[in-house]
Amino acid sequence: MKLARIVFSEQDRNQEQASSPMPPWRAAALVAGIVFTAALFGHLTRPLGFLSTFWPANALLMGVMVRNPGWAGPLGWIGATVGYLAADFAMGGGIGVTLWLTAGNLTDAFVGYRLFQRISECDRRLEQPPSLLFLLLISFATAVVAACVSCGSLVLYFGYAPLQAFEFVLTSEFASNLVVLPVVLTAPPFAPIAKRLAASPVLRSGWSRRLQPVAALLASILAGTMIGGSAAIAIPVPAILWCALSYGVFPTALLTFGLGLWQCTVLLAQLTPGTADYAAALTSHRFGVALFSLGPIMVAVINAARAGLLAELDQAANQDSLTKALSRRAFLARSEAALGQNLTARRPIALLMLDVDRFKLINDEYGHAVGDEVLVSLAEHISARLRPDDLFGRIGGEEFAIMAPGLTQAAGLALAERLRDGCARLRVPVKGREPLRTTVSIGLVWGSAGPDCSLRHLLKRADDALYRAKRAGRDRVVDDTLQAA
Repeated sequence: MKLARIVFSEQDRNQEQASSPMPPWRAAALVAGIVFTAALFGHLTRPLGFLSTFWPANALLMGVMVRNPGWAGPLGWIGATVGYLAADFAMGGGIGVTLWLTAGNLTDAFVGYRLFQRISECDRRLEQPPSLLFLLLISFATAVVAACVSCGSLVLYFGYAPLQAFEFVLTSEFASNLVVLPVVLTAPPFAPIAKRLAASPVLRSGWSRRLQPVAALLASILAGTMIGGSAAIAIPVPAILWCALSYGVFPTALLTFGLGLWQCTVLLAQLTPGTADYAAALTSHRFGVALFSLGPIMVAVINAARAGLLAELDQAANQDSLTKALSRRAFLARSEAALGQNLTARRPIALLMLDVDRFKLINDEYGHAVGDEVLVSLAEHISARLRPDDLFGRIGGEEFAIMAPGLTQAAGLALAERLRDGCARLRVPVKGREPLRTTVSIGLVWGSAGPDCSLRHLLKRADDALYRAKRAGRDRVVDDTLQAA
């Protein structure tokens, strides 16, 4: 299976939400630490005697509160206040300007948090293209609010003209929101991402090809730094769009954040503070960074939505709607291809036919709903015990088939026995009655098929072996070994 993107399921989200809540005081301490670190970083980006060129603290606080609404109580906002004040005082800020700017920062984050609460969960997660419009509008609205609250402090303490102060805060918050928020809003829970990355083929093979878009992005950033000038901001466009088409929404948001950080710090450092055109260049640059950041995220979101639709179409066409095993048509088509590959490689194959014992009696006595539960439980149990390359399909009714290439005869028999024994141990809950026990009978064909041996022939032999198992008493495996070609 090729890994083009990391997909995080609804199950992962439920797992995140079901985790035990953090005590309010601990959440407040964590918020204070996050805000302090982000604010301190922002202070370190400011030129001598000027305000910060990149201020991620407000957007980060807003995103953290949106992702963790339980933290957005009084203690959480008190913790944020402590983080802001501690960072400002650590950098030698005066009491008046520190309190004023902190009020603006908190207002920005709080208004954004409240606005995000008014849209759907999928839009907060940026899971569909219209979500980007909400992100844009909320980012701009909070930037306007922050500018209205904070611009007076720039006029009073830093000597800015009123319009210049308003533009400075507006563009700073707008750019920071669109660079930082997508990372926080789309970040998956840590445990699922660590598990998926550990199991990912990208860590075992083909890693160099997977990293080519990132390498191109790094090369374009280096080129932009060396070239400089107003065109440098656009040099990484092809590379970041390649990344957006190659990875998922969160990886793209993370790369866009790194790109925005470079644009808001390294490129801005090439401007000379205090010159006549510095303020105009700063405003233009920040607006460019803000709107530039939307492009890769939009491409990644559209690509993810397209992939989701294709996956749904593939599932509808190739999966059995009840058991999620392969449909009969898909199993036969893929088994034909697998059989041809095994003939070419001279590898043995194992074909298993499974049938639920006395399934008609289950339907008659317990009803078809219970019968469906039996099929679902058996299919889930069987699927969990097969290898990634094994094919598992529902042939019809209560009958299933498995194509397992490359097994020895002993391994094929062991697999069949494990499946039979595991199915016999399953218990399907029945309302008002004892849990239902079911068994399966299995017919196994194993061996090296000759070039004239078709899938139809193998299925017939496996089916004959299955019915011999039925006649021998059910709940057993009957093996039919092929002769080597």
